[in-house]
Amino acid sequence: MIIRNIEVSQFRNYSKCSTDFSAELNWIYGSNGQGKTNLVEAVNYLCNLESFRTKKTAQLLQENKAEAVIQAQLVRQRVQHQVSIKVTKKGRQVVLDYTPSHRVSEYILSFMALSFTPEDVNLFRNVPQERRKFFNRIMTFVDPLHFKNIQEYTKIIAQKNSLLRKGITEQIPLWNELLARSSIKIMQQRCHFVELMNVHLHDLFMELTGRSEKLVLIYKPSLNLTNMDDKNCLHQLEKSLPRDLQYGFAVLGPHRDEYYLLIDGKKDKDYFSQGEFRITNLSLKMTINRLLCDRYKFYPVLIFDDLFSELDEEVIKQVLQFFVKLKNQIFITSTSEPSSSLPGKNFHIEEGQLV
Repeated sequence: MIIRNIEVSQFRNYSKCSTDFSAELNWIYGSNGQGKTNLVEAVNYLCNLESFRTKKTAQLLQENKAEAVIQAQLVRQRVQHQVSIKVTKKGRQVVLDYTPSHRVSEYILSFMALSFTPEDVNLFRNVPQERRKFFNRIMTFVDPLHFKNIQEYTKIIAQKNSLLRKGITEQIPLWNELLARSSIKIMQQRCHFVELMNVHLHDLFMELTGRSEKLVLIYKPSLNLTNMDDKNCLHQLEKSLPRDLQYGFAVLGPHRDEYYLLIDGKKDKDYFSQGEFRITNLSLKMTINRLLCDRYKFYPVLIFDDLFSELDEEVIKQVLQFFVKLKNQIFITSTSEPSSSLPGKNFHIEEGQLV
């Protein structure tokens, strides 16, 4: 996937900005606070229909403006597409190939950017819900059936939670039966995905850092996976009813599952330094990229915002060598100018302007 060009209007600190991009590396540099992150945020929004910094669309608009507009030409699997996105305080309007696009799920399964930002460090530190959302998105991209299973599960858990809030228990056994069957499908898909990830995760960690410690991704479901069958799951769901009633929502199920990383058996949030959070998260994203490229022949846009802070010079050198070998279109923001030996295009940003 390639973004050939972009035009942004009234987005963050950009009154108007348009440029053509390289299909290889795009290095965006300048002093802090000039708009480097804002530009790659627009690129991310173009691909994922969401910001990696905020859930409030009003924050994307230039001050005192009613709307922001992002327009671009994208190429996916040798087919060129025209995209126009209008963002207002109430939401967004997407026009794909001159036709309004109303189904977000279809759009985001057609285009994808993998971003690595300072905010991503929190992905494996503090916010389990965001981790589940992130992996659900990736799994849905590689297996559309996963999206249907998540939709089905969401409806079932919403019905059960509604009954729990009202203290109505007579119908709970019926919803538990449906929940058990739905949960098993999701847990099996998550187990398989994590197995695929761990085939490459350690090797990519070594390639990016030169470190030999074993890095693995762990999936920890809230339901016991020892016997993954309807009867076992149903028994656990029935047993949790007192706690469900106490809290007013279901305490077990895929909506409470966890993911975390280990380096030589040491858990991320307990032992990782800030630098280790960053480089292991980068290793994770690059493993996902390899999975998409090798197994599904899809090359997502890669966005690296403020990548090199808190990484030592040797790691930075190895990371750049790794990037040059990738076939993806890459966007990097930095406060420093790039090396002249890097391929692609360089963009100097000052006060929301390309100079």
